[in-house]
Amino acid sequence: MREIRPPEAYGDDRDLRALVAIAAIGAAVLTLLAWIILSAGSVPLSVDTTVHGWMRSIEWDPLSTVARGITRLGDSPAIWIVAGVVALVLACFRRWWAASILALGMAFDIGLVRAGKTMVQRARPDDLISSGFGTSFPSGHSAYGIVWVVMGVIATRSIPALRGTRWPIAVGVVLAVLIPMSRVYLRPHWFTDVIGGAATGCVAFALVAIAVVTASR
Repeated sequence: MREIRPPEAYGDDRDLRALVAIAAIGAAVLTLLAWIILSAGSVPLSVDTTVHGWMRSIEWDPLSTVARGITRLGDSPAIWIVAGVVALVLACFRRWWAASILALGMAFDIGLVRAGKTMVQRARPDDLISSGFGTSFPSGHSAYGIVWVVMGVIATRSIPALRGTRWPIAVGVVLAVLIPMSRVYLRPHWFTDVIGGAATGCVAFALVAIAVVTASR
């Protein structure tokens, strides 16, 4: 059986290999997309305009209402506050590794999103049906949505009643997929914006997790 370590020293070689793979793939996707978009003059790519047209063709008021509800799960600063409160609760229960990954990962995520927006300077679509501020790439909602997956993983490893379960992670993955989809449907973002945003979140949390898990061993 796999050795169960106390939360403050959790992380085996399999965890580290998975985190390194996530960080490497996320960084490759983010770097490639940023390079392609900058090379094209920060204008929409053909895949962006194609997906954008599809979303316009399925616009429907009830679906728009649902999409607006989903997109709020990635709103800033609401999601920052949620992550901060959960990290504080974890720290109170001395789940130091989990609290550190969540808090530092969120901070790093915010920094990467802002750096990417400043560097790429991509304009948002002009027919959006939901609010959007600043530049478009990468999508902040999509980047911050990754925190739901992180909290799902932490829940299965920090809460005794949830150890060995997978449904909190599954819920987090579903939210991390639906939030970017809602952003493309509501049209404050191009398709490649949300791909870049998700990659940004993966890089931020994976790198922080690698550092924390390595330090805890």
